[in-house]
Parts: sequence; C-alpha cells; structure tokens
Amino acid sequence: MPSQDEPVGSEREQPGDAEQALRESEARYRLLVENIPAVVYMVAPDVDRRTLYVSPQVERALGYTRKEWLDQPDIWMELLHPDEREQTLDAHDRHSETGEPWSREYRLIASDGRAVWFRDVATLVRDESGRPQYWLGVQTDITELKRVESALRASRDELERRVQERTAELEEANELMALEIAERRRAEEELRATEHRYRMLAEHIPAVTYIWENDFEQASPRAYTSPRIEQLLGFTVDEWHQTPDFWTSRLHPDDRTAVIAATIRSETTGESFSMEYRYLHKDGHIVWVLDEAVLLTRDEHGRPDLFQGVMIDVTARKLAEEQALRSELRFRSLAEHAPAVTYVVDVTTGTPGGEVTYISPQLRTMLGYTHDDVRTDWIGSVHPEDVDRVLAVTKDVTETGEPYAIQYRMLHRDGTVRWVRDHGTVLSRDPSGRPKELQGLLLDITAAKRAEQERDQAEVRYRALVEQMPAVTYVEIPNYQPDEVRFAYLSPQAERIFGIPVSDLVADPAHFGRMLHPDDRDRVLLANAHAEETGEPFDEEYRVVRPDGDIVWLHSRATLVRDDEGRAMFWHGVALDVTAQRLTELSLRELEDRYQELRARTERP
Repeated sequence: MPSQDEPVGSEREQPGDAEQALRESEARYRLLVENIPAVVYMVAPDVDRRTLYVSPQVERALGYTRKEWLDQPDIWMELLHPDEREQTLDAHDRHSETGEPWSREYRLIASDGRAVWFRDVATLVRDESGRPQYWLGVQTDITELKRVESALRASRDELERRVQERTAELEEANELMALEIAERRRAEEELRATEHRYRMLAEHIPAVTYIWENDFEQASPRAYTSPRIEQLLGFTVDEWHQTPDFWTSRLHPDDRTAVIAATIRSETTGESFSMEYRYLHKDGHIVWVLDEAVLLTRDEHGRPDLFQGVMIDVTARKLAEEQALRSELRFRSLAEHAPAVTYVVDVTTGTPGGEVTYISPQLRTMLGYTHDDVRTDWIGSVHPEDVDRVLAVTKDVTETGEPYAIQYRMLHRDGTVRWVRDHGTVLSRDPSGRPKELQGLLLDITAAKRAEQERDQAEVRYRALVEQMPAVTYVEIPNYQPDEVRFAYLSPQAERIFGIPVSDLVADPAHFGRMLHPDDRDRVLLANAHAEETGEPFDEEYRVVRPDGDIVWLHSRATLVRDDEGRAMFWHGVALDVTAQRLTELSLRELEDRYQELRARTERP
C-alpha cells in the first residue's frame, strides 16, 4: 500500500509484482515438465520404487491415470514385460544400492494390452548433506512418435485457466486490503514452492529439455535450454545461446543437412520432430542424441510458433549397435569363408526338417546346390537311407532344445554321395519357449570317411594276418620292472601257447616272470634289462612252464619303435613256438650220444 506522501503512479514496485513473477516462473517450469514428450517421475530411493510424482504423460503412454499410478506403489514392477522383468528388477536393485545414474530400455504393458518400449534414464537427487532424497527420471516412448499436440494444448489451456482464476481471486481480494496481504503472502509461498519444484524437475531430469522458438526472420533461436546441456555437450547455457544458430555449428558434418531439413519441415508443417543424430562435444568427441520435440503453440496466423523438446544421450547404445554390426559383419565373413557350410533352419514352419532361412555360399562348392534349391526341401538332398534318422534328431532337438551332432550322407547335385558331419544348437525360441530356429555347421567328411573305411579294411586284413600266423605277436610298453611285462596288445595265439587267457596275461604284468623256466630265468631277465637300457633288439630262446606243467620253448624277437624325435614308444615283437624243433634237436643229440657210445664199445680190444 503506498504511503500518504508517496505520489500515485510512482515507479515503486506495485503489490503483486513478485507474485506475478513467481506465477510466470511457476507456469514456465510447470509447462516445461508437464509437456515434455516423455514421462517425468520422482520415486523414493527405496526397494519398492514408491512413486512421489509422475507427469501426466503416464496416462497417454500407458492408459493409467496419475492417481492409479500413485495409489499402487508397485504398479511399475507389475507392468514390466515378462521378458525384461528379471533383468530390469535386478538392475533396479543394483542402482538403488549404489546410487549410480539409471539408464535402461524395457517394455511396459499398457492398459489395453499393448507392449510399449521405453528408454528410462534417472539420477539420484541428494540434499546438501548428501542424503538421497528421490530418483528423478524421464521415460521416453521409443515405440512410435505420439501425437500429443492436443493433450499439450489442453494442459496449457488448463494452466492458463487456473492462472486466470487465481488472478480474478486476487483482484477481488484487493478490495479488502487486510486480506490481500495475507492472501498474497500465502500465494507467493505456494507459487515459490511450486516454482522450485518444477525448476528442480526441469533442470535435474537426466536429459536436456528445451523450448524451441520458431522465428521466421532468423535461424530458429532456442528460447530455453536446461543446464543439462553442459553435461551433455560441455557448453554452458549462455554459450549455447550466444547466437541463434550456434547449435547448428555443433552438428556433425555428416548429419547437418538431414537435421536442418527435418527442423525446417517441422517449423513449416508443425509435425513432431524425432531424430537420432550426432553433435560435436566442446572437447571434440562425438555425442549421439535422441532428439524429440512437439508443437506447443501457433501464432495468430496459424503458423507453428513454439516447440517443446527433450534430448537424451544415446551414445553408449549407438556405440554398442555399431560394435554389434561390426561383429556381425566379421562373423558373417568368417561363416561365408570357412571351409564348411553354416545354416539357420526354422523348425516351426511344418516343413519336414524345417525351412532353411539362411545358408552360406559354400553349399554350392560342397554339394552343388544354392539356397533356393534347398530352402523348403533340404531334407530331399539327404540320402534316402539316412532321412528317418536325421528327422528323428531334428524332432528330438525341437522337444529338448539340446545341442545335436550327427553324421549322415547327402546327395551331391551330380548324384554322387557325400558324407557330412552336422552339429548345431538352438538359435532362437518362440513366445512359448519352444525352439524356433536351429543354427548349425556342415562339414564335408567324405575323405575322412573313405580313409576310415580303408583303415578299417586294412585293420581287418592286418588282424587276420597277425591272428592266423603260427606265432604270438605282441606290443610291449617299455621301461617297467625287469621281471614284469606290460602288454598293450597280445595276439590270440598266446592262450594256446601259454595255457592262460590273453586277458589275464595283459592284466597281470608279473605272469612273464613267473612262467620263465628256473634254468633260463636269470639269463632272460638280464637280456631283457639290457635291451630296455640300450634300446638294442631283444633276441632270445627260453622255456616257459605252462600251468599244466608242460614246458614250451619260445624264440622271442622284439624291436624298439621310436617316434620322430627318437623317444621310445613301444616294443614290437613276435614269439615263435620252437618246442618241436628243440625236442628234435634233443632227440638227435641223444642219438648222437648213443651212437658215440656204441662206437666206443666196438672199438675196444
């Protein structure tokens, strides 16, 4: 109230100026927060994620009212899509414990059953003592651009109506000067608190909020940019606004033309702006942003006038996408140049064996076919005798989801038969969790199979030769005790000669020492030790005593086999039964002795 000495119309601040300033500031920040094309929220720093504030966009995005959202503390957790629930809740618990900034993409189920993708970023706001107060975040609908112009206008009109009502009340209250002071003070306190709240929301959201003013005379100046611009790009608000077109000078050269063209289109038509592009940070490094803006107002001529927008740092995601693309190209190159055929088969199409959705070019080299030849009937190239076995394996994999490995024959386009080794695993599953796609690798093992068959035939011939010859063939492991023999192989003739099963002779290394004739034992063991020590061939005749008491004479010869580096591998030997020969020699010797005795008798005088 002016004093009696103060002239009417002086320049002293009129009552209500501070209130009006607060109202305008409150309206400005409320407008910023409640019209950002994303869901702004405040949640308590506890494990239940209790919502303290949520912006009206939650209803437009998901179909739930703010009251429903606030009255149900765990609604956010309940609406998480099943595929992201566990990972998202685990991440939420981890960030709640550490206080690190939150940034995650996930789906929420809207009231009409739609799955809506969100990019959710938030920071933990602390008081001056460093104690956590609340999480302040923004959820951006990245499923599609929403038509929010009418809702934003309605919100603005409602705000203006409320301001007009409050103004009318204050004008009426001016008639009663005593009530005016108290009312003004109360209103100022309310406005100050509200202005502070919306300022905190606008300036602490983990994204850059801005108002974009369409000036037809100049190059689209930014009417407002939140202080987060310094965190994002290194420039203060004053530096960012130093010239109307400063922001265009920081656009990446490869994106500048496209971004400016999209900006001009939105300024001309009023359509929403949504784009991912690159800025150059103050220090020179590249920052990827997701920039979305919607039209707030039009001028008196109906032309687009004011846009409200938000910029989110998506550099980490873009770098991850680029790295994933490079990895995909690298693995594709490996897959298409490796000496094998890689493939992907969809087993849910009803086609026997599945439908081939991808197969590497090596198929033409290996079997003479192209992708089109085998896409819907790859099982037709399998050898008829192996089809049932291959289909059984495919059926088992679709039921169990276990990795598989199988060898079978395929028919080359020219009619020849090729052996392949096929092994793979489940690549993807359908919504019910059943295997959908199988990824596998085909190796041509025809040459190996042919060599294996030849080796088997040679082994059969060799085994027949060894097991039918009139001698014992053996393979002995070197470097054991002198009175022990460890056989790696002993031909079946050993049982006939020694009177002991071959399995017993192989299992008990001490049989050799026990079977030696006492008169030959020391000599043979000494010769065996000498051969082991020097590597010289073993060549001895000796007697063994069978369990039935019969004595068998053996002539045993063995040679030490070495590897390429000269290391001892095994003794390869043969033992001949020379009992008959020795008995013949003994008989001849006895006859000779008798002959000499008779001759001596006849020559006596």
